[in-house]
Amino acid sequence: MKLKFFIFFLLFSFYFAIAGGNKVIKHILPNKATILYKETSGKGIISGVIFIKGGSIEDPEGKKGLNHLLFRMLLKKTKNLSGLEINKVFEDSGGHISASGGEEFSTIEFALKVEDFEKGMDVLKEVLYNPVFEKEKLNQEINNTIAQINAKKEEGFSYALDELRKEIYKNTPYETSPLGVPEDLKNINIKDLQKRHKEILQGGRFIISIVGDLPYKKAEPILKEVFAKLENKEYKYPKVNVKISNSGSKEIKREGAQSTIVVAYNAPKATEKGYFEFKVLNSILGNGFTSRLFQELREKRGLAYAVGSFYPSKINVGNMFAYIGTAPEKTEKSLNGIIEVVNSIKNGITREELEIAKEKLIGHFLLDSQTREKQAFYLGFFETIGLGYETFNKYIERIQAVKEKQVLNVYNEYIPEGYFAVIVKP
Repeated sequence: MKLKFFIFFLLFSFYFAIAGGNKVIKHILPNKATILYKETSGKGIISGVIFIKGGSIEDPEGKKGLNHLLFRMLLKKTKNLSGLEINKVFEDSGGHISASGGEEFSTIEFALKVEDFEKGMDVLKEVLYNPVFEKEKLNQEINNTIAQINAKKEEGFSYALDELRKEIYKNTPYETSPLGVPEDLKNINIKDLQKRHKEILQGGRFIISIVGDLPYKKAEPILKEVFAKLENKEYKYPKVNVKISNSGSKEIKREGAQSTIVVAYNAPKATEKGYFEFKVLNSILGNGFTSRLFQELREKRGLAYAVGSFYPSKINVGNMFAYIGTAPEKTEKSLNGIIEVVNSIKNGITREELEIAKEKLIGHFLLDSQTREKQAFYLGFFETIGLGYETFNKYIERIQAVKEKQVLNVYNEYIPEGYFAVIVKP
């Protein structure tokens, strides 16, 4: 076990050596926009992820899906550039640009060669301040999104998760997925996009995370030229408190060959005490072939086609989700099996389980943060959700520090509060 950690340590050290160390510059502009900048050395590449706080949770009633549509439309056209011209600048530089509207934040991601950085930022400036929304393209995106929503209904896990969301987040902004609902999407017009676009151009919403082979003193004036124009305004996330207070379930009938079950439990929000300990707990329960859910429900009982658990890092809501795909006749046994395995943590965990769970979290983090763009993502992500960009360099240390007693404490604090299950069954 110690040997594996040693190998991870060597990988980590080597990775940071070639990527330029772990020093990050944090610069807050007068308009409250935050720049995070990590200088690297390598093949002349620069990548960035712009986080814009406040995603679909700000969609107004009757307009669910508005934020998603805005970011789908953002790269289509500006006053001076076509969508083809926007993408060409980045693609001709061996890179790309994309935009995505999320739940608690939205992102614009890009990569290109250092020598093209200023040209790329000129394009980004156009995208941010001069987008043009055309009715025909909006209608195309509305139809595409509705098709995407309908396609999710054909996939058991996605359908179950969306139905579970409606139950545990009822009457909150989290009740609807970022894609929205078809009835609302059809009512969204150009004026709605323009209004939402104006809302997001506030300095306090922006975390600009850049990692690349360019000294900050050269990048700083270019970045200021783009982001200093944002409105000088603070941003605070709307407060939402959701708790599962007792146990329950909902069964939904649909055509298909298998049953899908998703069970939600309470868990810490990203900034709450116990976050890292709960990540380890989730890893013990449902992360891969060695996890309890896999070993017990698939290997020993033969109940599962697919089984596991996941724990999203959220600002306002904290939940762990355990899931299983099974034969219809095994539905009841599978639901009971999930509950039994999750409850089994109260009887203790082994040292081997603890170490394997931590190794998996660390290994995934190392593999997933090798590129400049992924490093930019993690730096900005941790800053955006309130943990601070420093968490990127402290993540491994925080996971390694988790003790058996802490895992049991966080289990006892959250899991016995109850669960809610959605069962999608033929």
